[in-house]
Amino acid sequence: MKRAGALFVLTATIVFVAGGLVAAAPVPPGVSALGLHAVFVDQSPSPTLLPGTITKHTVHFRNVGIAPWQRGGRTQVNLGISGDVTAFAAQGIGSGWLSPNRLATTSEDMVLPGMIGTFTFPLRAPMDPGAYRLPIRPVVDGITWLEDGAPPVVLTSDLGFHSSVVEVSRHSVLHPGDVSTLTVKIRNTGARTWTKGQLGQQVNLGVVGDDKFLGALGVGWPTPDRVAIQSELPRSRTQSSRCVSVAVAPRRRRRDLAGGRRRRQPHHRGRTRCADDARTRR
Repeated sequence: MKRAGALFVLTATIVFVAGGLVAAAPVPPGVSALGLHAVFVDQSPSPTLLPGTITKHTVHFRNVGIAPWQRGGRTQVNLGISGDVTAFAAQGIGSGWLSPNRLATTSEDMVLPGMIGTFTFPLRAPMDPGAYRLPIRPVVDGITWLEDGAPPVVLTSDLGFHSSVVEVSRHSVLHPGDVSTLTVKIRNTGARTWTKGQLGQQVNLGVVGDDKFLGALGVGWPTPDRVAIQSELPRSRTQSSRCVSVAVAPRRRRRDLAGGRRRRQPHHRGRTRCADDARTRR
């Protein structure tokens, strides 16, 4: 009786090192998929950029499989967007990527088992401010995706205008018709310089919600919903600016004026409001 048998073919990857040259024997596709593995190591700090600006970002993965990652070869490992999503490239983030859903390949020509591969790629901040989370995953195209355990790349597009209140002048008790001058001191905590007299760079102190109802109480306000503008010339990060406002008490008591208290908030005209932490004043 003829005995049935099964033939198993095991193909090992052989790496020759001679005179500084590294070469790898061909590996069948089935074995390659089993021998390709990666684990996340680290990545650059999450960038915060002005809209339209570009930075370089780097992610490291360790080769924990038995097959080498060979740039330009059949086992080239690319850094892809999980699920082959192309929406991030459509938003302009993927300027300079390999393709709309492939960020980069290894900087190294060969990443042997146990070694670390470096993936460096550009990121462009979209024109719409916000935080964008890119799910990343290594992939050997045509063979297999590698392990999905890396944290997303987080890119923040930010206009750069932020503030914090340093000091507010004391509350004044006024008789009907009296006039008082109030001063608010605000620190620039953003990345952009506040430049007095420059459209798109000057910071004003505004009424939240652009409510013009209380404008009747203002004396010399720039507009009914803008209480004051910065007093100083350019204010860079960590420097403070003063906003001086003059108001007149109403001729009759109006505790319920427009529903109660109104808050004033630093406002960058034509761009965005700064941090909403200005104190409430009667």
